[in-house]
This record gives sequence, C-alpha cells and structure tokens, in this order.
Amino acid sequence: MRRLGSRPGAAGPGVTPYGTPLPRTLHARLEPVKPGRLIVVGDLHGTPELFTLLDRLSYAPSYDNLVLAGDLVNKGPASLEVLDALPRLQAAAVRGNHDDAALAAWLAWRQQGRPLPSKFEWSRHMTSAQAELLMQLPFTLAVPQYGVAVVHAGLVPGVPLEQQDLWACYKMRNLVPQQTSTAAGGGGDTGIATTIDDISSTSTSTSTSTSTSTSTSTSISISTSTAASTSTSTSSSQASGYTAVEKAKEGGTAWAPLWPGQPPAQHVFFGHDAKRRLQRAPYATGLDTGCVYGGELTAAVLPPLGELVGSSPGFVEAMRQGRPLTREDLRVQLVSVPAACVYSAPDGHTGKAVVAVEAPAPAALGDLVH
Repeated sequence: MRRLGSRPGAAGPGVTPYGTPLPRTLHARLEPVKPGRLIVVGDLHGTPELFTLLDRLSYAPSYDNLVLAGDLVNKGPASLEVLDALPRLQAAAVRGNHDDAALAAWLAWRQQGRPLPSKFEWSRHMTSAQAELLMQLPFTLAVPQYGVAVVHAGLVPGVPLEQQDLWACYKMRNLVPQQTSTAAGGGGDTGIATTIDDISSTSTSTSTSTSTSTSTSTSISISTSTAASTSTSTSSSQASGYTAVEKAKEGGTAWAPLWPGQPPAQHVFFGHDAKRRLQRAPYATGLDTGCVYGGELTAAVLPPLGELVGSSPGFVEAMRQGRPLTREDLRVQLVSVPAACVYSAPDGHTGKAVVAVEAPAPAALGDLVH
C-alpha cells in the first residue's frame, strides 16, 4: 500500500495527505474580530468537556471569538455533538489529523461502500452537513489583529505561513536539521495510514490536532488567504533547513522552542502533542493537555483587543515592529477543566469501544487556572 509519510505534503492534486478533497481555503484568516476575548481551545477528540470549559469561561458566541485547534473528533463519545455545536457556538477551527482521517473513512464508506474501521464507527451517524464542516476546515488560521496563528500540529521556521507543508501542519511534532535527516523533503516513513486504503485496512490510530470552519449561520468572518487549488509545497522544509517529523524515533527536537515568531504568526497556538502536555515556548503555546486520556482540556484566553491595546505596551510595540509576541505581551491566561473520565487508553490503539473510567488526578500544569 502506498504511504505518503515519507514526503510530508505529498498528496495528489486537489487532495489532502489523507486523500480527502482540499478545502476551499487552505490558510484562513479570522478578521475582523468580534469585540470580546479570543479563546483558543486544545484538542477535543470528541469529549464533552468543551461545554464545561465554555461554561467556566462564560463564553458569549455573539461577543467572543472561539477557535478550536483541531482534532475535534474521534476517541471520545461526543464527536457528533461537537460538530453539531460548531455553528451554534460560532466557532472557527483548524483541521486536525483525526478530523481528516475520520472524513476519509466516511467518504470511503459512503461513496465506495468500504467498511468503516471500528475506530470510526461513530461516523456512521455523521450527516452530510457535518462532513462538510470537516471538509472545509483550513490547515491554519491567522488572527492578524492579534498577531497570532492557530495550527493543529506545527509550523516549520522560515517558511511563509501560506507555503507551509500540509502534512506538517497537522502531523509534525519535531524538527530535524536537514543535514542529519533521512530525506530532504520529508519526515521519513511514519508508519501511519495516510490514504483511504490504509485507513480502511489498519487498526493503528494516530493522535492529532486541527480544524477551522464556519457555517453560513455564524457571524465569524473567515477571509480566504490561499485558494484550495493551491498545490501543497514539497520543498518548503528544504528551504528552511529543517525536516518536519512526527515520531520521536525519527529524532529531532520539539518544533515550538525553535519558532522565531515570524509574522503573521508572531505567536502560535497548537495542539497534537499530548505526551508533552502544556508547552510554553517563547513564541508558541501547545494546548493539548490530554483531555481524552483523562487529563485536562485547556484554553488560552486573550483579552478583548481594545483592552489588550490599552494594557500591554509590549503588544503594541511588537505589532508596530512586526516582532515576536510572548504570552506576557498577549496577556494570555491559561484555563483548564479536568476530564470527567478516561475516554481512551493513552496509546489509543485498541480499536475497541470506549469504556469510561474515573480519571486520575491530573498532573500539575504550572500556571493553569482550575
């Protein structure tokens, strides 16, 4: 079976690395922002803690700006409920690898009559409208007025946002200097399923992160940054001097501490890396704190733009100069709620129905507010 893992972004014309149709917008922008806060939430994986967290934050859909960092679905019991809620919540999101894998399996089942793998059995009840929400999730979402961007997995330093490799956007975790990497343009064979054939035949589940979407019923304005017809870049990581990889065995180091804060992503919020939990690099913040594994669901909460401009000279100066933004500049508050239970074994590879058990006490996460 053909695997695309050896060349990140090496998808066919007009399709994603998982073989689904490209969205209308690959790299979206959220503008103008509504007058309230900017709230970025980490990996959901179909867990109902999203609603607990938003209640905790007194989230107001018509006033606040909500962005989900991908992996909206899969592993937890509430994938369909999450998809149903997106228009009502006026939520934007980026595409995670689990979102794309679930969509690929659903399309293979609906269009080709292929059996649904057990891990995607929940999608049997997914409607065409819900599938369309997944299909239109962008790979990145920039919020220019705040100087931040959201991506599910990661970005390669030195590569313009709109030229980032699509595979890397929702699969990478580490960067390897190219002189020591095994392939100049890719991350090596990750052993993951990246085609519909592979998805249907493997029992291996991948961890992820990504998605951004709006519905015609929402008031969020997403402007097109890159048309869906734009081909993926297979040379972007070559130009940067780094190779993006996913697996620890492929070497390298976490990408976030290497992120230089280049505009328009002067600070990046991301997910996809539950093993590392909360990541606080200078110009990037990782929000996957393992809710589906019994950890926590975490949000980065930024003040309303007007309040931020009035209270943070560092933010004003950084925006004026186009320099990197720290969490202090952005007045970021990290807020979390504990998982109600363990929805999925940490390895996520059993392929069995989820049996919820009481969650252990979550590990301390520094400055998170509980």
